[in-house]
Amino acid sequence: MTARNVTMAHHLDDILPEWALGMLEAPARASVEQHLAECARCREVADRLVSTHAALASLVVPPPAVLARLMDQMEGPGRLARFADRVAAFFDLSRERALALLDAVSDPAAWMPGPVEGSELMPVETGPAREGTMAAILRLHPGVRYPRHTHHGREWNLVLEGGFREDDGHEVWPGEELEKTDGSAHGFTALTEGPACLCASVLEGVTSFEEAFADG
Repeated sequence: MTARNVTMAHHLDDILPEWALGMLEAPARASVEQHLAECARCREVADRLVSTHAALASLVVPPPAVLARLMDQMEGPGRLARFADRVAAFFDLSRERALALLDAVSDPAAWMPGPVEGSELMPVETGPAREGTMAAILRLHPGVRYPRHTHHGREWNLVLEGGFREDDGHEVWPGEELEKTDGSAHGFTALTEGPACLCASVLEGVTSFEEAFADG
């Protein structure tokens, strides 16, 4: 920013916000500080601006311990804990078991290779209400396509992270559920923006594929 011509005869309401943010170049900054030394009214305004800026900065950049907790909630193992009650109901598990399952998402040892390249599966042992079904959490990396298939039995899906787009353009996002009826068919692709798609799935019956799997 170019230097301002700061006159001593006027108050500096129009320039003090820039001064408080450190946006003035040296000549203008020196003139402002000279004026503040002599003008009680502008000093009061300047003090308020500095205090407000400091308060806002503390909100934008939290203390390290708070920041660490926030980052863990956003990116760490605990980031999916908000879905604990829904996952418990979805798989017929206790809340404690659901929390442990969501934590295990961050453990590489919990995963096995999935049916298509760029996917992994975490098998889930369900509660009695889901007895006789196949259950798992599917991780589908961004842009990976799951081939078109037909359901011989119902399927329930709950997206936990990322998302996917069905071939007809319908998108399913975190927190949304998708049920496929007996005889329905679809293919889908993990959304390319954002993290891998994490989807809890329960399958009743089997599926038959209309497209070949991509070579792994």
